[in-house]
Amino acid sequence: MVKGANVALTGPDGAIGPLIAEVSNGGTPEDLDVYLLLLVADGRVRGDADLVFHNNPASADGSVRLAGKTGKGPGGTGCAERVRLDPAAVPAEVERIVLAAARCDGGRFGDLKDLTLTLSAVDGAGAGARGVPLRFAVTDAGPESALILGELYRRGTGWKFRAVGQGYDTGLVGLVTDFGIVVEEEPGAPTPAGPEPAAAEPTAPHPSAPAPGPSGTRAPTA
Repeated sequence: MVKGANVALTGPDGAIGPLIAEVSNGGTPEDLDVYLLLLVADGRVRGDADLVFHNNPASADGSVRLAGKTGKGPGGTGCAERVRLDPAAVPAEVERIVLAAARCDGGRFGDLKDLTLTLSAVDGAGAGARGVPLRFAVTDAGPESALILGELYRRGTGWKFRAVGQGYDTGLVGLVTDFGIVVEEEPGAPTPAGPEPAAAEPTAPHPSAPAPGPSGTRAPTA
């Protein structure tokens, strides 16, 4: 897939099974973490459980959950983090699922090699309506430390996927606050050794007052 492209995930019979999203790169598991946001009609989360990440590894309904990191990506090198999604089990009020990633050390996505999002069916039959696994390689990342890779969204009675590839110079905090998350640092939390992260990590997300979303993240029209 190319940036901006979208594809139907629902087959002719209208059914859609569980999916595996895999975010891989040519580095190590410590290079990035995956984040998912479940959004309702206004493009914002409903509450804490709608931000799925390593401190909250599954949505409240269980339809979206982290499935762990591996030491190898699809090509047998690098690393990958997997996510299991079950669109058929997503609550009706959730209209979009944003799949994003952030550099663990606040570094640049442009410094990573072979950053790729792969979407496939759990049974291996393929994610697209034509039964073909979907692959989106991010080739134009730059100084951003957080990145929206893609999104699943409802279209009629089915689901579609869009390749996004939009980065945030403001990092993870800038990304999640655009979708209604307020990031709070834990009082007295120890400072980790090594490079200082570019922004605080979400520890207790809460919805905030409405704010305009970033350019390019409005609800899909196709």
